[in-house]
Amino acid sequence: MTQPTILLSPLKPAIPAQGGAIDIMVRVQGPEQPEGDKAKVTPKRLSLVVDRSGSMSGQPLFEALKCVQHIGSCMTPQDSVSVVLYDDKVNVLMPLGPVTSQDALKRLLSTVQDGGSTNLFGGWEEGAKQLEKAQDSSISRVILLSDGQANHGLVDQAAIEAHCREWLAKGVSTTTVGLGRGFNEDLMIAMAKAGGGQQYYGQTAADLFDSFDEELSLLQALCLRQLSLKLIPAQGVIIEPLGVFDQNADGTYQLSDLAWGAESWLAVRLHISPTAAGQNRDLLAATVQGKTLDGQIVTTHAAMLSLPAMDQTGYQALSVDEDMQRRLQEVEFAKSSLELSRLVNAGDITAARALVKDLEKRFGQHPWLQAKLTRLRELADRDPQMMSKEARFSSRKMSKRLVANFEVAFSGDETDLEIPAFLRKKSEEGKGRRGPGNSSL
Repeated sequence: MTQPTILLSPLKPAIPAQGGAIDIMVRVQGPEQPEGDKAKVTPKRLSLVVDRSGSMSGQPLFEALKCVQHIGSCMTPQDSVSVVLYDDKVNVLMPLGPVTSQDALKRLLSTVQDGGSTNLFGGWEEGAKQLEKAQDSSISRVILLSDGQANHGLVDQAAIEAHCREWLAKGVSTTTVGLGRGFNEDLMIAMAKAGGGQQYYGQTAADLFDSFDEELSLLQALCLRQLSLKLIPAQGVIIEPLGVFDQNADGTYQLSDLAWGAESWLAVRLHISPTAAGQNRDLLAATVQGKTLDGQIVTTHAAMLSLPAMDQTGYQALSVDEDMQRRLQEVEFAKSSLELSRLVNAGDITAARALVKDLEKRFGQHPWLQAKLTRLRELADRDPQMMSKEARFSSRKMSKRLVANFEVAFSGDETDLEIPAFLRKKSEEGKGRRGPGNSSL
């Protein structure tokens, strides 16, 4: 019942006989959830790890604790939560167990005070240990809320990433939440990437309520985790992955966890040698592997994609798949957003503004990208530091987003639409419009 489908979707239904490059979307689609399973609740085991170090003093810590309270209010009786605090020391405020009383949780959080230096790894590791011996058919995830400024204990980013990967192999994933203005996005994004989770950011809890809606609705809807995609080119074909992507040590590509009725995807460019016009040409085959919630390995194969070769005039006259074209524009925009973030971090605001104008010319006809550019331009004028973070997070979110199997074209910010929160396209990743009483899970 959890067997995915692989679709190899070309931008045009043919290849140029003279050779060259063609763009392909590799789409891994989850099946529709069986009617009998829709009422079932996937048990969640969450370890909420809160940075209470000196750098989080004041508003950031206050907002982090509000986030914990909000997540606690979204739990079901089948769920379990632990709360771990850290500065230079690590303290388990609440061992793993159900949230039986919101008032009791609120009283417990009211006792938290800021402390000393930042043993981020120690706090995260204790959170993971709270979830040790991950249970079948449940989700075990550490949610780290921090400014990511590690300065005590293990601080080497590569070493921390390695530990995140090790715990993911045990069934414990990691999501990171960057709080405040000065959080270390490099470390927070790297931990989420290695830990198989999501990455969010915001300056206030209100900014993050949408993100927690997204996180919890995704955990509820998952059907396959830890997806890896293997691409097999035919003879005379070279694969070039496009945009922002994650590649495993074995050469496979890391895809987003898959939800029922949604697709995870990767855009690639195939460089092909010449083919005689009129002949069919083998191009690309694919295999995807993932794990069900109870740990079973599922493998799916896609047959070799074969397309006819056409002369240049005929090929150029072919229409493009408009959905694929929009998605490829998103991939290009995501890569440009990384360059935008780099320019801002280098202090070259003039070049950053010039790049925004160039992006407006290139993507002004794409409604979602146009909305994002409007936000970036506004941030460039008033807050370049947050513009850099928005560009970085937006780039990764756009590249790794899940898409409904039958996606509707964007017509405006989707934060308030009655669709699963993890499928909504937002104009700005670091802002939210929902309040704590309006969660839509």
